[in-house]
Amino acid sequence: MAEILGIGCTHAPMILFPPEHWVNVRKRLSERIPNYERPARLIEELGDDNGASHDKKNHKRIGDAFQVLRDKLHAWKPDAVILIGDDQAENFKRENLPTFCFYTGSEVKGYPFHAASDNNNVWNIAPEAEFTYKCPDKFASALVSSVIRDGFDMSSSTELSGWEWGLPHAHINPLMYLDQECKLPILPLFVNCIGEEAGDGYPPRPTAKRCYELGRSIRKFLDTRSERVAVIASSSWSHFFLTEKFQRRQFDAEFDHRNLELIKNGQGSKLAEISPEDIQASGDHEFLNWIITLGVMGDRPARIVDALDDQSQVSFKVFAIWD
Repeated sequence: MAEILGIGCTHAPMILFPPEHWVNVRKRLSERIPNYERPARLIEELGDDNGASHDKKNHKRIGDAFQVLRDKLHAWKPDAVILIGDDQAENFKRENLPTFCFYTGSEVKGYPFHAASDNNNVWNIAPEAEFTYKCPDKFASALVSSVIRDGFDMSSSTELSGWEWGLPHAHINPLMYLDQECKLPILPLFVNCIGEEAGDGYPPRPTAKRCYELGRSIRKFLDTRSERVAVIASSSWSHFFLTEKFQRRQFDAEFDHRNLELIKNGQGSKLAEISPEDIQASGDHEFLNWIITLGVMGDRPARIVDALDDQSQVSFKVFAIWD
């Protein structure tokens, strides 16, 4: 039986940038929303310096939380790291968009800073910097075979050729905090979390129930193995610009806090009951990545390292460990 470590974190693009750049992130996202008005909570947080002091504090909290996760992960020395994130029309386009897809190649590359005009990231790394990760290809192929035989029509890919930047941001962004040295064997799982909102021709996202069932199927496979496996859920939770309940002006912190308590108290299986309508209304599309991880971990209580619910964060961010 495999030994399993669970980790949850965010992949928000703003985590790569110094806090003084976060005001531009908020500006760009709010400009997507017609007739956008700042909610009262956000106005209060921004204060008289447009959020500068608030952003600096939260930047430190995010860095500190990632450090806790990194220390745990590397001390644990996994043989494989299943990294669960969503591909947002990066590698998988509408002509071929699987609901779930495991990467089964032997290595994978990522260029997390390609979109920057200069080295304006936390580490002052050049935009063209390339990161190459070894992947447990034989383990991945065996996992794909197992879940297919268990009833999942799982897709797989031995290379990423649809997008010239390799790993999508949901996978490469947290790796900049967790394993920038490319020491860990990474097994990416891609999930169609954004669904129809990616554009015309894109299929709906999977249900929470199906995501949880996939997690249970992965667990069945792991229970036949002897490796040490880390499973990482990569996503923020509710996003203000996706939250229909509040006219896409603020994220649903109340909904997320309720879910956080269930995870903290070892009742994660209840989250498989969340309806597609609730996911849509609360802007929690990417929470599906966490629900797959919950399926793997079962009703094991999580240790919450930190949870950032400030509206200035754009999305609800949680850092967790299942020891």
